Amino acid sequence: MKILFIYKYANYEPLGLMTLSSVLKNAGHQCLCVDCRFEKNIIKTVKQISPDVIAYSIITGSHNYYRDLNIRLKKELNFLSVFGGPHCTFFPDFINEDGVDVICRGEGEHALLHLINALSNKEDISAIPNLWVKQDGEIIKNEIENLCQNLDEIVFPDRDIVNYYVAYKKMKRRDVITSRGCPYNCTYCFNNANKQLFLSKGKYVRQRSVENVLDELKILKEKYHAKIFHFQDDIFTLNRQWTFDFCNAYKKIIGLPFEVQLRINLLDEEIIKALKDAGCTMALYGIESGNEYIRKNLLKRDISDEQIINAAKLFRKNKIRTMTTNIVGLPDETLEMAMETVKLNIACKPNYAWNSIYQPYPMTQLSAYAIEKGYYEGSTDLFQSSFLYGNSQLKTKDIRKIVRLHYLFSIAVSFPWLLLLVKALIKIPFTGFYQLLFFIHRGWAAVFSLRRISISEIIYFEKRKYFWKERKW
Repeated sequence: MKILFIYKYANYEPLGLMTLSSVLKNAGHQCLCVDCRFEKNIIKTVKQISPDVIAYSIITGSHNYYRDLNIRLKKELNFLSVFGGPHCTFFPDFINEDGVDVICRGEGEHALLHLINALSNKEDISAIPNLWVKQDGEIIKNEIENLCQNLDEIVFPDRDIVNYYVAYKKMKRRDVITSRGCPYNCTYCFNNANKQLFLSKGKYVRQRSVENVLDELKILKEKYHAKIFHFQDDIFTLNRQWTFDFCNAYKKIIGLPFEVQLRINLLDEEIIKALKDAGCTMALYGIESGNEYIRKNLLKRDISDEQIINAAKLFRKNKIRTMTTNIVGLPDETLEMAMETVKLNIACKPNYAWNSIYQPYPMTQLSAYAIEKGYYEGSTDLFQSSFLYGNSQLKTKDIRKIVRLHYLFSIAVSFPWLLLLVKALIKIPFTGFYQLLFFIHRGWAAVFSLRRISISEIIYFEKRKYFWKERKW
């Protein structure tokens, strides 16, 4: 069987579809991937490939884009369409959309392999766990299977499937996941709803062995010439002993710089020193809100201002660059509360203060609260393709000023002496200009402050866009 994955470049490697590709290739199937961002004519490219199956992984916000693309492709080609990812997990009624043949809920490795094997052998596909199947005008809804408990059993992602594109091939920073799941219940996060969905389906938080992770990293270092690793785990230091064991082995065997995502209440000087000694150059951690009431009662993040500021001091002491994550435009949040988030970030002095406008993602507790309070009507069709920037879906006091603050947020943190000017500017509706400043500062920070991307990588990305060559499939 020939399976085509369709994706759109988002500044990181699509580990989910790459893992699925490895699973299918190991079973003897042919897998290809086209990236919409780097193809001049996506319809023409897909027609040249003529796949048996087209697979998409979608989040709420991107679902409309991929649905519409699939409809266009269905008019030109005969194939089975399979949609997976968080949107299908939480909104399986997506199967009712035109052109959608199959949706996958939950983890897809076993389900997609069973589906493709059944198609290849001309067997019935209607009873495969995790899948909802549209067949003869009827929807067959199958139960979700147990979660994979031993992550070491899962094959490493297929990096070659995207390496035709120079933006991927020349990546110096490679993405890796060492665990699945998060034990915390932040009200804005999908993990809370996910845990309820997979109740009685096995242990939710799972971690690969240190040895298994190191085996993958050795391949990335030797075969793909990785220069730095970014660990995409929700919280890298969930298991304290695992962290120490990993850091000790990593330093001896790999010895490359790496980046991690952390949670403040799981940090102390011993952990931070271990990360630094192993080669950690940058840490991402969530502040989310500078207002303690919002943070503890609305977001369910029981972390104090003192904990956040002390952790920031430890990062600076150990010379680890930091990026904070923050949200403005939250339900019940006032403009003054949003300003508190700016001020707390200024006190922490991160290399970059990443900031998003709150989006009420479906099935989360905070989204339900926003609907209950009348801030939001609950339609997923209102979602933008990116949660990083954009308009708010909420109807709250001063929301337009808060959206403008969102664009100027990181600039105010990087240059605190501009804070009074920012307070004045958010009263003036020059949103387009503020967006431009946002992108300029974000690019500057990525290259010069965080050092997450090099000028050469930007050139590789732009070269693929403007010096496009047709691929012979």
